Amino acid sequence: MASLSSRIVALIEKHVGLRPLEKHIPQRQDGLPCRPITIAVLGGGLAGPAFVRRVLVLASELGADIRVELLTRPSCNYCAGLITDVSLQSMLNVFGLPVPPNVIKESIAEVVYINPAGKVNLQLERPLTSVLRTSRFKQQGFDESWVDSVFEGFRDVSSVNVRRNARVMDVDRLDAGRGFRIRFEQDGDVLSIDADVAVIATGLKSLQQPFMHKLIADLRYRPPELMDASVTEVNTTKATTYALGGRMLVADGIIPHCLVAFVPKGKGWLTITGLGKVLADHDLELLFSHPIVKQYIELDQVIDELRCRRICSASVVTKAASGFYGDGWVMIGDLTGYGRALKDGYFAALQSADLAARTILLHGCSEAAFRRHYFRPLRKLKLDNQVGMQLYRLNDKVTSRISGYLLLKSALRETSREKYGGLTTGALRALFSGELSYKAISALFVAGIGVHLLTAGLVRASEPRKDSAEGASDASSRGR
Repeated sequence: MASLSSRIVALIEKHVGLRPLEKHIPQRQDGLPCRPITIAVLGGGLAGPAFVRRVLVLASELGADIRVELLTRPSCNYCAGLITDVSLQSMLNVFGLPVPPNVIKESIAEVVYINPAGKVNLQLERPLTSVLRTSRFKQQGFDESWVDSVFEGFRDVSSVNVRRNARVMDVDRLDAGRGFRIRFEQDGDVLSIDADVAVIATGLKSLQQPFMHKLIADLRYRPPELMDASVTEVNTTKATTYALGGRMLVADGIIPHCLVAFVPKGKGWLTITGLGKVLADHDLELLFSHPIVKQYIELDQVIDELRCRRICSASVVTKAASGFYGDGWVMIGDLTGYGRALKDGYFAALQSADLAARTILLHGCSEAAFRRHYFRPLRKLKLDNQVGMQLYRLNDKVTSRISGYLLLKSALRETSREKYGGLTTGALRALFSGELSYKAISALFVAGIGVHLLTAGLVRASEPRKDSAEGASDASSRGR
C-alpha cells in the first residue's frame, strides 16, 4: 500500500505538474496579414523548424498567403539531446510530429543520484528520451530529421524555401522600416533575401558571430546571462563494466561546485555534461574513478575514449534576455532565455516557436503585438526560474558531507519503504524529469527533509536510553 507521502507526490505530479503545450484553434484577428508577407527564419536547430511547421499549419487553416525562407547551417551540437516527456507530448499536440524512431538512442527510466554521502536510485514515472542532435560518426541526429519533418502532411510546400548550409553574414533593416535584408553565404556564393519579418532562432553559439554583434547594437537586444557548462561524448565500447542501460547518473558535488550527468545514448555512446564549470581532463578521471560510478561504468583511460578528443565548453541560461522583439522581428528559442532555467531547451524552443507563429499570423508583427501575445506568456516563467536559480545556488553552497548525508538519508528512508519513494525523492526526481515547477520542488524538499528530521527524532526519543536501562536493571537487582 502506498505511503501518505508517496500519494501526496503522485497527486502533485498529476494535478500540479507542468503541462505539455496544447493546440489552440485559431480565430481570425484584425492583425491577420491581408497581403502576402515573407518571413525569414534564421536557424535550423529546434526552434526555427518548429516555427516553420507551425506557420505552415496556421497559414493553411487561416488561408493566409505566407512565404517562408528557412536558413539552416549544421553546427557542432552533437553531444546534446535529452527530451522530457512534456516536450515529447508537446511535439505531438501542437506540431503533430513524434521523434523519429531512428534517432532515439535510449529510453531512461531511472536516475542514480550520487553525492559525497552516497547514492539513491530514483524511478521515473515517465522516461526521458536521449538523442544525438547533429548527424556525425555515422549516427543520425535529431536536428536534420526535424528539418525534414517540417513538410510532413503537406502536398504543396512551395511556400517554404529551405536554404541549407547558409551562413548568415548581415541582417539589415530596410528603409522606412519596411522589413529586413539578410545577406548570407551558401556554397561559396554570397546571396541576399528581403523579408517583411525576421525570426532569429540561431541559438546561443551565434552570440559570438559578427552579425549578432551588429543586431545587439542596432536592435538594443540584451542577451541572457549565462553559466559555464561543458559537454563531451565518450566511446564506451571498451568499458569492462557497463550497467547504464536505461539509467542516467547524476553526480552532485563529486567535482566541487559542479553537477555532472552521465547520459547513455545506446550501445557505445555516453554523453557527459557538466553544469557550473568547464570540466578538465583530471575531472573526468576523478569521476570515472569514483567507486559508485564504477559500479555502473568502468572505463580505463577515459580521456583516450573521447569521441572528439576534447571536452567542449558550453553555456546555460541563468537569467532571461531583454529586448528580444520589435516591429517586424522576434527572437525565439535559447536567445530569449525564457525557457526553464537549467532545464529542457526543447520545451523552450517549442513554446517560443508556437507563440511567435500565432502572434504573427493572428495578431500581426508589431512590437505591441509581440509584447502582448508573445512576451507576456513567456514571462510567466520568470518567478519560477528565480526560485530554481536560488535552489541551485543553495545546493552549491550546502553540498557538504553533513547536508549531503541528510538528503541521502531522507531519500533512502523513503525508497526503503516504497520503491517510488516519497517527498524528498519526488523533489529529486522532478529536478531531472522536468515535470514540476521549481516552487513545487522546493516545497517538496522542505517537507521531505522536515518529515525525515521529525520522524528520526521521534524514533530516537522512543528508544530507551542505555544508562536508564542499566539503572532500572540495578534497582531491580537491589530489590531482589
